[in-house]
Amino acid sequence: MPKYLILLLLFPLFSFSQTLTGTVKDSLGNPLQNANVIAKPLVEKQGLKFAIADHLGRYKLELEKDVPYEVRVSYLGFVEEILNLPANFSQKEHHFKLKENGQELKEITITYDYKPVVVKKDTLIYDVKAFANGNERKLKEQLEKLPGVEVDKNGGVTVQGKKVTKFLVENKSFFGGGTKLGVENIPADAVDKVEVIDNFNEVGFLKQVSDSEDLAMNIKLKEDKKKFIFGDVDAGAEVADNNGFYLGHAALFYYATKTNVSFIGDLNNIGKRTFSFQDMMRFQGGASSFISGRKQLTDLYSFASDNTDVIENKSQFSALNFRQEINSKLDVEGFAIFSKLFTSTLTESNIEYLQNTTATSEERINKGENKSILGIGNVKLNYTPNTKEKWFYNGQFQSSANDMTSVLNSRLDGQQTSFETLNSADNVQIKQFLEWHKQVNSKHTTTLVINQSYDNQKPINTWLTDTEFLTGLIPLENDSFYNIQQVKKVKNSSVDALFKHYWIINNYNHLYTNVGNNLGTTQLQITEKQYLTDGTINDFATDGFGNDMDYLLNDLYLGLEYKFKIGKWVNKPAIYAHYYHLKTQQIAADYTLNNTFLQPSWLSEYEFNQSENLKFNYRLVNEYPEANRLLERYTLQSYNSVFRGNALLRNERFHNATLNYSKTSMYRGIMLFANASFTKKVRTIRNEIGLDGINQFTTPTITDNPETTYRVYGNIDKKIHKFRLGLNANLSWFNYVQTVNNQTIINDRNNQSIGIKLRTANKKWPSASVSYNKTFSQFSGLTNSKLTSDRFGFDLDIDFWKHFNFKTDYEVTFNENSNNIATDFRIANAYLSYQKKNNPFRFELSAQNYLNNGTKINNSFSDFMISSSTTYTLPRIVMLTISYKL
Repeated sequence: MPKYLILLLLFPLFSFSQTLTGTVKDSLGNPLQNANVIAKPLVEKQGLKFAIADHLGRYKLELEKDVPYEVRVSYLGFVEEILNLPANFSQKEHHFKLKENGQELKEITITYDYKPVVVKKDTLIYDVKAFANGNERKLKEQLEKLPGVEVDKNGGVTVQGKKVTKFLVENKSFFGGGTKLGVENIPADAVDKVEVIDNFNEVGFLKQVSDSEDLAMNIKLKEDKKKFIFGDVDAGAEVADNNGFYLGHAALFYYATKTNVSFIGDLNNIGKRTFSFQDMMRFQGGASSFISGRKQLTDLYSFASDNTDVIENKSQFSALNFRQEINSKLDVEGFAIFSKLFTSTLTESNIEYLQNTTATSEERINKGENKSILGIGNVKLNYTPNTKEKWFYNGQFQSSANDMTSVLNSRLDGQQTSFETLNSADNVQIKQFLEWHKQVNSKHTTTLVINQSYDNQKPINTWLTDTEFLTGLIPLENDSFYNIQQVKKVKNSSVDALFKHYWIINNYNHLYTNVGNNLGTTQLQITEKQYLTDGTINDFATDGFGNDMDYLLNDLYLGLEYKFKIGKWVNKPAIYAHYYHLKTQQIAADYTLNNTFLQPSWLSEYEFNQSENLKFNYRLVNEYPEANRLLERYTLQSYNSVFRGNALLRNERFHNATLNYSKTSMYRGIMLFANASFTKKVRTIRNEIGLDGINQFTTPTITDNPETTYRVYGNIDKKIHKFRLGLNANLSWFNYVQTVNNQTIINDRNNQSIGIKLRTANKKWPSASVSYNKTFSQFSGLTNSKLTSDRFGFDLDIDFWKHFNFKTDYEVTFNENSNNIATDFRIANAYLSYQKKNNPFRFELSAQNYLNNGTKINNSFSDFMISSSTTYTLPRIVMLTISYKL
């Protein structure tokens, strides 16, 4: 690192500041939690200082020397108090005593020029201009300057340690409610205020009974942007080499009183994704939050998150979000998304297959190409006939197509085999739900929800090779070239309904009644055939392959939840009676299973104060196998794997308990979160595996062998002077029984990860951080294996020479496997940008992977194999990007 940069980072350690502490109480000595304490500098070019009193009324202000301040304290229903501090004051503490003003105020507003914060019971409203300097380009840069607000590199936002789960613009959901698209695309100069709403509920009268844990962020636009077209356009091209890398991006917004339209478009081949995994999960949703538990039927992961672990990547993305107010009672909103991806990958692997007495080693080189197209259309109707009734309708259509080609070269015992695999899959999904909420009176509220979904998939898999494979497991006929084709036809349909009644007996006792039914069906057909070079067809159906199944699972349930409060302690025990009906129809026979279960749960929460709580949750769950695990005939899975289901499988049963503790103290500068969970399966479905060299035969069985999982996670973040120190730990222990080649073995799979991070916490300083993470993994079963990983990271974000900004990040990872073989890889990126204030043009020179590291190394293990893989990545990319702000 350059010497001047080290001095720049260390200089603030020797800078001078002074701290004022104290309390805010009423005239009787009672602490006033969440009181605003704001220090306004009485000289120009100095920043505002801000603090919020904790549950004991304590506050702490870190003030600059040589600067006089006017400190104002405000609280709902109390007269504001002012303290004037001269420059270089010697006073270390001051205790405020506020007098009641005899008026019921709806909110607290700071009345001088700066209006940084408005505080309500569960809402913080930041006035952005009080904290930003005007050089910010995107909303993300503004949020990073708000006290208590953090934005991670993936676009996730936390406020005072709690993650934002709903993102709104002008009180309306923005592209499904994820944060990444909003914070990375909304121009900074359009933002007026940022509202943070805890315990957010879209239906206001449900807030008292719904136990919402959502934290919403609502972006209020400036008046001149509420009926205006704004946004920006980026264009970039490679300037150092001749690899043809490019980038195009547009974010355009039109906001009017009754009409909002937003468009985001992106075109690049540098591995950049426009929306995150969390956004993708929202887009894949289309179901009511009141009914959950349905497994997603399609995997859209490839469309989300940056991916540079490829040798070629082309991405096209466009998204349109709209809202139209039809009248005072009806809103229509929705979004449309189109994404097209092409990726090319290259991976080299060494795999050791573990058997009872021997081990088999395989070397692989796998080169693949994948083309994926995704289209999603979503529309939502929001109807409010009166203040005590709410209707929602949401309809979503989703279509995707995937075509993948891979060539695998496998070397085993000195013999090399080449496999070409062709995979294509077309998928269509239709999802919709209807919600009705009615507040009958102050004590009785009802909710009715109906979910419906339909999914139609047709994957086709083809294996091509000149070498006989899976000998003894599939009925191949001798040929000079082998062409095996598998066709699947899968139709899934579900209808879920819930009626819920909320009875508020009094302020300390609630009774909730639930009646519902979940119906799911699957129609599944699988054929496998060998196409011989002489034109004949070898149908595997005559040898036990090919499946034809109708599957139905119905869950009828009745539940009672009793919520009571004793002081600060809230409990909600519940008991649900479930009647399960499972029916399968296959070629050999039909199978029917009926079960009635009582499934208890208990939620308990103790709130020490508004910033500290302890929560415990327990539940007993019965889970039934999906259709593919019940297939009675053989199915080809890959070039070295065959699967056969078990039509007699029953439900798994497990106990799950979690304990969460969280504490946030702005006075002490601490954010603490800890979680402990325990899961024990008392009835388990686990695959039995037969290995012959690299060939695998797998079939599931139901057993009473217990499986236990323990997990402990903790994260603490502490402000020390003008830095933040973060520590985290993630520990897990998994114990289970596995059968391999008819030998039953007790397996232990354990992981431990610890990390430390130090970063600057002064808005005036460059943003910089250093981090270290250590990971250990152990496996005990057929063999004993262990892996270790050390990861060091550094990043810097600095403004200089008034119009320039420089960002860089560096990460190095060291891996070591069971054979004490060490590998390492390094990734580094840098960005230099220039933009004059109020100038629409911005210029950026970027260097992605500037160390030109071409590979990543990864070690892993499973129940019966240990592998080490080398993944080839995109090379160094040096680009010049020009941006224009509308």
